[in-house]
Amino acid sequence: MMQHEVSLSLTTPVPRDHDTAFPGESWFFYWKTSASLWRSKIENFAGNGKIIIPINWSFHTETGESYDFAEQRPETDLKKLSDICISLGREAVFLVPTGPVPFLANGGVPHLMARSPLVGSDGVQVAVVDPDQSINKLYSFFDTRIFKAYGQFLRDLGNYISSAGIPCDVWGLECGYVDDEGFQTYFKDYSSTYEQGFGKFLETKKENESEEVSSIQKEEELHQEFYETIHSLYQGQVETYLAGNFEGHIRTSFLGGSPKDLFRRANHVESISGYCNDTLESISLDVLPSSVLIPSRLKEGVLGKLLDDSVNKGISELSFRTSYYEDDNVGFFQPLRFFEVFDIQDDAPADVPNWADLSLWDFLQQDYRWCYADLGEKDFIFDESIEAPKITFFFHGHDMSKKLFNNLLKAFLNGGKVILNRSGLSTDLLRRLETFLLENSLNVEKVNLHTTIHNVTLGQGRMLIFDGSKLSELSEDKCFDFWKKVFSTFHYNHMKISVPEGIQFLWRYRPSSHNELSFEEVRRLGIYNPSSYKRKFKLQVPKTFSLLKIIDERNVTLKTQPHEIELELLPDGSVTFEFGVFS
Repeated sequence: MMQHEVSLSLTTPVPRDHDTAFPGESWFFYWKTSASLWRSKIENFAGNGKIIIPINWSFHTETGESYDFAEQRPETDLKKLSDICISLGREAVFLVPTGPVPFLANGGVPHLMARSPLVGSDGVQVAVVDPDQSINKLYSFFDTRIFKAYGQFLRDLGNYISSAGIPCDVWGLECGYVDDEGFQTYFKDYSSTYEQGFGKFLETKKENESEEVSSIQKEEELHQEFYETIHSLYQGQVETYLAGNFEGHIRTSFLGGSPKDLFRRANHVESISGYCNDTLESISLDVLPSSVLIPSRLKEGVLGKLLDDSVNKGISELSFRTSYYEDDNVGFFQPLRFFEVFDIQDDAPADVPNWADLSLWDFLQQDYRWCYADLGEKDFIFDESIEAPKITFFFHGHDMSKKLFNNLLKAFLNGGKVILNRSGLSTDLLRRLETFLLENSLNVEKVNLHTTIHNVTLGQGRMLIFDGSKLSELSEDKCFDFWKKVFSTFHYNHMKISVPEGIQFLWRYRPSSHNELSFEEVRRLGIYNPSSYKRKFKLQVPKTFSLLKIIDERNVTLKTQPHEIELELLPDGSVTFEFGVFS
């Protein structure tokens, strides 16, 4: 853990340098610098990807009642900003927050409207430290005054973008952070303002449904319904008022923005190792990481290298992609994924096992670290227009809808690979599954491995069905044995790595180009040492991997042999290997 002095201030920071306007990952804070300098700053900005521009609600208003778009201050002229980006051959992407924003004073709420503090589950007002070492206190978006005023802002913003002819894509931005429980949104609130709104919601429910809240579980379900209702209303406003430019919603995790980070940074401690881990955890959760809260001096070493490899040259481009062409991927490295895992809802009964109960996550971290996506409760829709994926999809039977079930079968019929924990699958869907297998005369192999497994195949498609309730009763060692044997039958062409504690690594890949036809694809392995210790270890290179080149060596000593690479990484060291991969 690296120690850095942090000086906290409650005053508005004064713009100082280029990093203030471009705080990380191509994000441009237009309100941090004079409009007369926009062109020069964007022109001198390294990289050739998109310029990501978050919209600062409070910057466009003094009162929260009327809004300025270039009428009074040139720095509010989003049309000019868009034109500059286009003239420089850069694509501008506007992010419109749908909740509290950690890098803005008051969480982005205009000063006169910041009256209802956002409160965390610990009963303390939520606050974050920004890169200027100021404390930003966040405010509740469950305040009806904020909802009404923000709706008016979005209406005016939409009219301005339309009338000015701004061609840029607009995305809804949900801000949060990652912790041991996954992605945590700043929209979540435990304040009295939230409770008052929830109380009115309950009264309405009772009047409409003529029923009482009969249990703690029922009340928790109603809390979730109320939260999702208000959350969707904010997102709906963005979709409605910015419909002409709207492309979708994106979740962003802010490094250094969790409650534990607040206390750590307030005590003059910055965890580079923690930020590296949170970056990779965010990617696995299908969340866009952002370092805009982290001082630029902390990103000059291994953290900056990891962010550049994983975000600037990878997931950022994928996150804002609005169309898909196979040729787009040639020359473009994206995170390597073998698995997309969909989990059961958090409010499921305690006796229903999730993937953590079945030791899946621990096994993946051991053998396929960061080569998976934890998609939680996201909707799964199989896209038939895309070639049958190499990805294996994981599903639970509990709470599975007919829509999800049909998409699961569609993926299988189109050559996809599916692993289904049928524990909790409804009687109706279980019958439909049995009918599907019989009507299609599918090849079903029955295997006993700690539990009964049905292995179903059709062409390239494969569906593996098992009862997870049996597996949850086993020890972790036996669960690992189960997954190891199951995964071995899928024949993943992967180079497994064992690294010392503190070392992080990330696999990326791209399709092979026309002059690389001997390889199925090209993979890059980035290895990073954010720890304070020298680390020495070896990589065993499979016969199906051919080392093409070594790039970006920093504080590292290497010894290479045909099927082995020996590394010695000093603190803040990193290196990238490029391999051609063939069958």
